[in-house]
Amino acid sequence: MNYFDTLPIDKYVPIHKAVQLIRQLTMPHQLTEMYQGSSRKQLCLWGITMFFALRSTINYIKQKRQKLNRPPMVPFGLPLIGHSLYLALMPHKYLDWCNKTYGELYDLNIRGNRITIANGKMGEEVLKADSKDLSLDAGLFTETQFLHYALNSKTLHLGTFGVGKIAKFVIPNPKVPRYIPGIQAGLENGIRALLTEKVNVIQNPSKFFQDYISYVSVPNLLGQEFSLNKEVLHSFAAFTGDILKNIPIFLLAPRSLHPFILPFIKSSKKHTETMEKYIPPVVLERREVMKRAAEAGLEHHGLEDNFLQGLIEFVQTDDNGNKFQYDEKELAQLVLLLAFASLHSVSLNLSFCIYWLLARPDLEEKLTKEIELVFPGDQQAITEDGLDRMPFLNNFLREVFRQGSSNLSMNKKAMLDYTFSNGYQIPKGSSVEIAMRQLNFGTNETRSKVEDMDPDMSQNINATAPAKDFSSFGMGRHLCPGRFFALLEIKMTLIYLLKNFHITTVSGKRPKPCKRLLGIRIMNSEDPLIFTAKK
Repeated sequence: MNYFDTLPIDKYVPIHKAVQLIRQLTMPHQLTEMYQGSSRKQLCLWGITMFFALRSTINYIKQKRQKLNRPPMVPFGLPLIGHSLYLALMPHKYLDWCNKTYGELYDLNIRGNRITIANGKMGEEVLKADSKDLSLDAGLFTETQFLHYALNSKTLHLGTFGVGKIAKFVIPNPKVPRYIPGIQAGLENGIRALLTEKVNVIQNPSKFFQDYISYVSVPNLLGQEFSLNKEVLHSFAAFTGDILKNIPIFLLAPRSLHPFILPFIKSSKKHTETMEKYIPPVVLERREVMKRAAEAGLEHHGLEDNFLQGLIEFVQTDDNGNKFQYDEKELAQLVLLLAFASLHSVSLNLSFCIYWLLARPDLEEKLTKEIELVFPGDQQAITEDGLDRMPFLNNFLREVFRQGSSNLSMNKKAMLDYTFSNGYQIPKGSSVEIAMRQLNFGTNETRSKVEDMDPDMSQNINATAPAKDFSSFGMGRHLCPGRFFALLEIKMTLIYLLKNFHITTVSGKRPKPCKRLLGIRIMNSEDPLIFTAKK
């Protein structure tokens, strides 16, 4: 006799009937047989399946208990994976259907998580929202890029407020042209280090573009002390690559399993050690120069203005109103954060440019002719005046930035119960994705084919200028402050590479310029390339 047999039937009728029903079922015996006859891998698969089912059930119960006016949940979600399969197989058509059917705000179930999707005016509202309400850093760093596994929370917090402010001071549009000579020197150093043969086969294009942009960015952002420091250059480039390689793993695995996964994936520890080896001595040396200049009553210390110098001089105020500056080890980690923020976007969009030109020989021909017209023959020096006389390059880049937007991006996190201007509400902790491609084109299907890519649609509008049909750099107060410097790097790199190399795919086939992870996140092509020197 067990516990249930002792219960008064008249008081526990539902429980008693449930127990009787369970006793009549053969399921327990079937489950036992299934367990005994399953391999370890099969059991692991069953465990993961049950985990997702349990998490979805818990989320459903929580949502039912909340009394907020939630956006409509799109129906027809599949068990366990929700709407993820639709997004993976037909992202453009599916999102266009959702936008048309459910309006500017609706919810999707993506891998067991309820995500609010914003498009149209609601998408613009999310882009412009205050970070205290909808935080890009809390959502992007932790929910999408998982950067908090590589850098400590203090560094991320300091970087959130410091890096953007320093960028506005160090690399605003009026100051960007002064970096042209330094970028030119970096381009030449990169060629000497990475493309040393007459014919260079690049099997890993992402790594190549990251390494090359590192030669361009490091001396201009950190200082000429690091222009040929291979360890710093490598970590500045490889840190981004290591983080990106881990993202698909973290996206596919339940968050509760992340601590068990971390020991088996690419670690950023070696990059932190490199930066802590080389950055602090330079920081201490510069602070000593600043100290001597201040003691001598000089107005300026004479040090070169660059991003690292801006970080050194930046004064932060804590919650109690006390002022402080970053110490040298914090600055070493912030350099890695800077590497991720700057090098990732530049190398990614540079890759898009190259593959678009390879996919569209007509565009490559137009750009090559414009380069030859502005910088003819053996002229290698790129000038500000010359860049201003290249309208096709500007229009091409603006179109590439449009095409390079993810179907769903930004992933802001609600820091409190948030009410949209249309009356819909989401609870604290919710994730909000922006239908970025829809904001850039009107519908996801617009110019989605390789043949439809059309730089002329940009009509000579500056490639960094925000507009209602161009949100790649953000909107309002949250516009990317480093976009002017990034654009200059990409322009000069494209010109320099096309003047000096014939670029083709190893396969000889037309590549797909942009790929999307699970139909959502934009990724560059990895088709191997051949760089053949023209001289």
